[in-house]
Amino acid sequence: MSRVKLADAASPLVLSLDIGSSSARAALYDVRGRRVRKTGAKVEHRFLSTTDGGVTADAATLADCVVEAIDETMARAETRADDIAAVGCSVFASSVVGVDAAGEAVTPVYTYADVRNAADTAALRDEWDVAALYDRTGCPLHASYLAPRFRWMARTQPELLERVHRWISFGEFLYGRLFDHACGLGVSAAAWSGLLDRRSMGWDRTTLDALGLEADVLGRIDTANAPVRGLAPAWAERWPDLAEAAWFPAVGDGVASNVGTAATDAPEVVVNLGTSAAVRAIVPGPVAEVPQGLWEYRISPDRSLLGGALTDGGNMVRWVAELTDLGPSKGWDAMVEELPPDGHGVTLLPFLSGERSPGWDDQARATIHGLRRNTRAEEMLLAGMEAVTYRLTRIYNLLSAELPSAHSVTLSGGGFRRSRVWAQMVTDAFGRPATRSAAVEATSRGAALWALAHLGAIESWAAVEPLGGETLEPGAANGAVYRAAMERQERLYRRMAGAGDLRDGE
Repeated sequence: MSRVKLADAASPLVLSLDIGSSSARAALYDVRGRRVRKTGAKVEHRFLSTTDGGVTADAATLADCVVEAIDETMARAETRADDIAAVGCSVFASSVVGVDAAGEAVTPVYTYADVRNAADTAALRDEWDVAALYDRTGCPLHASYLAPRFRWMARTQPELLERVHRWISFGEFLYGRLFDHACGLGVSAAAWSGLLDRRSMGWDRTTLDALGLEADVLGRIDTANAPVRGLAPAWAERWPDLAEAAWFPAVGDGVASNVGTAATDAPEVVVNLGTSAAVRAIVPGPVAEVPQGLWEYRISPDRSLLGGALTDGGNMVRWVAELTDLGPSKGWDAMVEELPPDGHGVTLLPFLSGERSPGWDDQARATIHGLRRNTRAEEMLLAGMEAVTYRLTRIYNLLSAELPSAHSVTLSGGGFRRSRVWAQMVTDAFGRPATRSAAVEATSRGAALWALAHLGAIESWAAVEPLGGETLEPGAANGAVYRAAMERQERLYRRMAGAGDLRDGE
């Protein structure tokens, strides 16, 4: 990845904030999209998981992590701090927190992985016109979106719901703290809620009416993605060089990842493999019709992010490694690289937190079939990697049918960076050449490029230095093996459909 010394960084500089599922990061980038060396900061945090499917974060604690990261990066900026003209921000999507009239959190931050509302999702599917909702919002009716989240809150915690003055994304919560007033909501963060009308880019009135919600209970959507300036006095004193910088509304992490990986105006599929996983492309928007199994998230008046995602990507395989005591991910390739593809006979459904794309079964559960007395731990590890690969391939097949045949494929994220075996596996399964990206922190870079482009400091994302990477060619023999194994996984998927949590059965 392109990096530059602090003294050689070209002005203006951008402070990038990357708030993910396991850490809050901050770093400086210059106007050419190069990361400024020795300015990065990382503060780790963890989502809070419960046995009933809850996955949340404490809003104030997470905001404090971001502040700590900013403090560290600003200290490292030294004499170049006054060259910072803008702040770009990326936040895990989707997120929502209920706040009181003073902007203080009265609920946890509910994340995309929280599936306690699965029963409410099922109920809404019986009550609503699901196809019409999908067409209006670009999002299927699923536990990861806000409509069933609000229905669940009304059913299980009505007293808490009464205390909520507004529902906002975590990015809005953070900015509200820093500016001491409600700040605009970026289009992409609004789209990830599942409540945005993808054509008008306003809140979907039909859904809000059905939920009994007024639009002013949600954030004000800023379709221009305009910046906020003028930090509240205490923060301006703490970071004087950021006081009048242009703070751009937080974008969804998927947008930032694509921009940071493939800063190009040409169609490009980006496959990201981190804790979760996704297959996405930035396309002209809105699309005429969202393909079944995918979503469309609007990101600007003329562009959309089209694709699909898995809640369980790298964390599925990490879970297998921890279960079998195989150790850290840096050693995984050595354990599996000599094993024949799909030679273990194990079929795995990678749904620790339910399924998003392409089947959208929020009650799906992880299932392992085909274990034998002599199944080895490293075979289980390979089966986990292959299982995630098969789900990504199904998403890619849907997405690629909507793109020009000349589109390219780039593999990004920590999973592919640590495992060349996994990158080659996905290339073989897709049956198409792919670039294993050189980006180390693509989401962070994407947030910076987003800010630079909206600041007018660069003409477009494509105006910066390309990252490049290693080109991988697909292997036909392995591809054939994976296609057969995908069909076996699909048969298990169909047999397990509707099983959910067997403890709840008759």
